Amino acid sequence: MKIRIHPETTDGKPIPGNGTVLAADTPSAIVELMRLQTPFSAELPPAEYRDEVLLRVEGPNRRPLPEDPVNADIEFLTRLAQHARIEFLPDDLVIEEPEPAEETEVAACAGK
Repeated sequence: MKIRIHPETTDGKPIPGNGTVLAADTPSAIVELMRLQTPFSAELPPAEYRDEVLLRVEGPNRRPLPEDPVNADIEFLTRLAQHARIEFLPDDLVIEEPEPAEETEVAACAGK
């Protein structure tokens, strides 16, 4: 499965159409890749990570996720997609990597 994580504006609104693409075999593996993207979220246990993200997206009145971790991961991703925070991509979609910038020759400043 593949997802695209949409970046956010400074107001916290998602920007659809671009963002980081993650691919894994299962929804739980996708959530784990998401959790490990920053050192701050990597420190959190998976259940706490999901809860923190949904608190930011849905607010304090969010519905609790299922107790079963696999079902919690599926619902977590579904709810993020409903709020346009992620989008599900076709598994066969080929993502073009940006080409590396051309190397430029660096010369020492004259007279230094």
